[in-house]
Amino acid sequence: MENLTQKLEQFMDMWFEADRFSGTVLISQGENILLSKGYGYANHEHSIPNTPTTIYKIGSITKQFTAASILQLCERNMLSLDDLIIKFIPGYKYADKITVHNLMSYTSGIPSYTDFPEYSTRAKITVDTVIEWLNERRLNFNPGESIDKSNSDYILLANIVELVSRMEIEAYYEKYIFKPLGMKNSGVCRNEDIIKNIAYGYSCSGEGIVNAEFYDMTGAYGSGFMYSNAYDLLKWVRVLERGEVINSELYEKMITPYGYLWYFGASIGYGCFVNGNPVGEILTDGNICGYTCSVQHYLKNDIIVIVLSNNDATPIGRIVKGIKGILLNEVHHVEIRPVTVGNIDYGKYKHLAGKYHFPPTGWWFNIRFEDGELNVDRLFIQEYKRKKFKLNLVSDSGEQCVFACENCDSKFIFSKATDGNADRVIYSWDTLDLPYERMEGYIEHFGEATL
Repeated sequence: MENLTQKLEQFMDMWFEADRFSGTVLISQGENILLSKGYGYANHEHSIPNTPTTIYKIGSITKQFTAASILQLCERNMLSLDDLIIKFIPGYKYADKITVHNLMSYTSGIPSYTDFPEYSTRAKITVDTVIEWLNERRLNFNPGESIDKSNSDYILLANIVELVSRMEIEAYYEKYIFKPLGMKNSGVCRNEDIIKNIAYGYSCSGEGIVNAEFYDMTGAYGSGFMYSNAYDLLKWVRVLERGEVINSELYEKMITPYGYLWYFGASIGYGCFVNGNPVGEILTDGNICGYTCSVQHYLKNDIIVIVLSNNDATPIGRIVKGIKGILLNEVHHVEIRPVTVGNIDYGKYKHLAGKYHFPPTGWWFNIRFEDGELNVDRLFIQEYKRKKFKLNLVSDSGEQCVFACENCDSKFIFSKATDGNADRVIYSWDTLDLPYERMEGYIEHFGEATL
């Protein structure tokens, strides 16, 4: 056990010393804590360190709490997973085609409101506003016929919790989850609240660490508006498994795979992802302005890994992959920082400039050639601040050329086309390898990409 802890500490020290991790790590096996440690600063301005009990915003991990709330209401016979949501939300035009189960399992076909042009992280957004936006759009597919992650599903589920329980969801969480389970360091984020011991959120920029973009937490609602700390989340995983939140039958429904989401590399459960047949891993993660986090439960070995970071560009997936390899004695190559090539004429790569998008979600970024450098203006959900993200060459072979972001190590992998142009790029963000396509009409003009 001591040797295992030493290996985990050495691994995390490498990430910290490479200036690639700020946050808290908690790893347990059974009743034993293998590692509990904070790294970096909770507040850079005042040099306040992260600790094992520091609080973080947890983004989409909120979804599992909303899913558990729905299942509690099922257990009390106040609703059914087979109910059509017109029973609760008659104002939504497709409500007569969609069940509660469809919302819980991402099989509703409802587009994600966070991908709409009307959506802004700075705006106060209500459920009624989201429903208005949804009523202006078609479903992405017929309910039950496909699967895709949608924040809209969990906005509607949170609204159903409120309508059925006749309580605001914050009050519901407090009465039926936080208080009975003793989760004293968990709650709902409101921008005006002072939350003791919470880490400030940061992002990467072309000039280093910066304060994260302002996010009005009303817009995240039951899809992503919670905060917590590592020990509360450890308790949450344990009490869920023991049947203290929902009964064992409903817990099995929560961790049943309802369809494989290829670009996440996992199957969908209720408010979580799962892997294996039978299920051997239960995963939840969250990414919201300034924060990224992951909670992983390996059932066979009774291991729980919790990694919380107050920088939204932290490659949590790679960190967890390395931790998993140590714990399960598996061989995983985990790159902390790619080695790049110096003294390069980037002019030979200016044809790669363009606007690229990921069709399943609409995510996009611009690659530009400016002042003799290649740069990109967006990393996953984060736009650049003041200075764009510089791309450095990692390798150039006969088959492909690879670039890495100087600030956060995400990679851009171009296969060489016969005409010398690039029509797609594999964008490697953390452990996700996403095929982005060049948008038509985007050309290079006087050293700058324009549309």
